[in-house]
Amino acid sequence: MGSLLHEVAHIFTHFEKGFLYSLKQLAVRPGSMQKDFLAGHRSKHQKPFSMFFVCATLAGLTLYWTTKPTVQTTPLGEATEEFSRHYYVILQTVLLPFYTLVTWLLFQSKSFNYAEALILFVYSLAFELILMIPVNLINLIPHHFETTFAEIPVMTAYITYTNLKFFNAQPRWLVITKSLLILLICFAASNFMANQVIHRMIK
Repeated sequence: MGSLLHEVAHIFTHFEKGFLYSLKQLAVRPGSMQKDFLAGHRSKHQKPFSMFFVCATLAGLTLYWTTKPTVQTTPLGEATEEFSRHYYVILQTVLLPFYTLVTWLLFQSKSFNYAEALILFVYSLAFELILMIPVNLINLIPHHFETTFAEIPVMTAYITYTNLKFFNAQPRWLVITKSLLILLICFAASNFMANQVIHRMIK
C-alpha cells in the first residue's frame, strides 16, 4: 500500500510539473515546442494525449458552466444549446484524427509523417481548448456578444502562428495559405457534424 501511494503521489507531482511547463511552452513557443518534443526533448513535457484530455475536460466543464440555458421557442434552439453545453468538446475529440489528416496531407513531405502531424495538432488543439475558457467567460456577461466572433479569430491566429514556427523552412505565404485552408476545412467539418448531431437530438 505504501508503494502504491508513493506511485500515485509521483504521478500527480510529475503531472502537475509537466502540464504547467508544457502549457507555458505552448503559450510562448507554439510550433517550436512541438518541434522540440519530436526531436526528443520530452523529459519536461506532459505527454500529448494526457495533456489534451486534461485541457478538453477543463474546456468542457467551462462550456457547461458558462453556457446558460435560455428559454428557447424552437426544438432546434434547445438542441443547439444542449449540444454546446454537453457535446462540443467531445465532437472536437472525435474529429481530431480528421483534423490531423488534413494537416498532414497539406504539409505532406518525406520528413513529416502522420504521427508527427498528430503530435503537432494534439498539442495545438489542447491549447486552443484552453484558450476557449477565457473566451467563453464572456457568456457570464449580461447582453454579451456571440462568443464565436471571438473564438474564430483567436483559433485562426494561434494555428497560423504555430504552423509558421513549425514549418519555418517553407515560405511564409504558403504556410499561411495552407493554415487558412486547414482551418476552413476543419470548421466546415465541425459545423457539418455538429448539425448532424443536433438534428438527431431533435428527432
